[in-house]
Amino acid sequence: MEQKDKQTSAGDSTTGLKPNVAGLLCYVGIWVTGIIFLIIEKKNTLVRFHAMQSLVSFGILNIIINIADSVRGWAAWTDWRWFFYPQWIMANIVFGVFVAITLVLWIVLMYQTHEGHLVKVPLFGDLALTLLAKLDGISKEDFEQQAGRLKIQAEPEQPSTPPAKESRQVLDKADSYFKSKRISRIASSGGAIAWSVVLLVFFNFFSRYLAFYQGETVDGGIKWNIYPLLTQDFRLVLPILNTVLILSIVGHSIAIAFDRHILREIILIVLNLLGMAAVLTFLRIFPFDFSVIPDTGVATISPTVTIAVLTIIAVVLGIAAFVRLIKLIVNVLKHD
Repeated sequence: MEQKDKQTSAGDSTTGLKPNVAGLLCYVGIWVTGIIFLIIEKKNTLVRFHAMQSLVSFGILNIIINIADSVRGWAAWTDWRWFFYPQWIMANIVFGVFVAITLVLWIVLMYQTHEGHLVKVPLFGDLALTLLAKLDGISKEDFEQQAGRLKIQAEPEQPSTPPAKESRQVLDKADSYFKSKRISRIASSGGAIAWSVVLLVFFNFFSRYLAFYQGETVDGGIKWNIYPLLTQDFRLVLPILNTVLILSIVGHSIAIAFDRHILREIILIVLNLLGMAAVLTFLRIFPFDFSVIPDTGVATISPTVTIAVLTIIAVVLGIAAFVRLIKLIVNVLKHD
């Protein structure tokens, strides 16, 4: 997002509200209040931009969310749902990701606008400005000049300068701290990449070894009987699992290469949601057959244990994604 300086003047306004209050109201009801303020506000260009940006941003996001919701609903109830299961999973992922994006954008825009900042959302903000220019007959340069008259430069506080030696020590400690943190982040992402590669190879080439092993003595030696636990339905899960593992490798590679906090947090949120989707796929299809286990007690309890473990993993991944999302919002607001 591009952030401007603080607005301090209300300017001419049809509503008589301050620009930060009117701008906040443009986003409160997402695209609905965007349309309302686009109609009732006739004078203040800044408020009209907020209204148009709200209409464009949340309107497009709402369309994407509704399409994804329709696809997942259709794929879940069609008689051919087993065939369209990958599409159902991808629709759920798109739905969840764009709902999260909408929520974050909604909170950030309301907070920043109320604080008096002009935020132009990438792509959506430019499109809103283009539409507003055609609607009001105002160029981008004219808009920036009008917006500039409603802003002043905030005077930064001058920090006290520590003595040179103390300053050098502080810088050295900070440098050491961030280097150690970077090493731990690289180690964490490297471990995740290695684990994803192992799972990718195992499930594609050695999945038959996910089995129940029972040893018996034959001619003085031990013979191991192998009872594979995965059914033919596993082929429905494998494409989703492969996609998630490959995206995990790519995502953590990007996190290592660029090492930006916000980028890394976004990647981890998406990967947590994708991991949860993969686990939910296992729960929905449940490609396990524990009846092949000769031990009746183990065969009886194994489905319950497996469902419990998968449910716990899905819940943990969902909570992790939610916590990271909240922390990301807080960090963005603090940074801004």
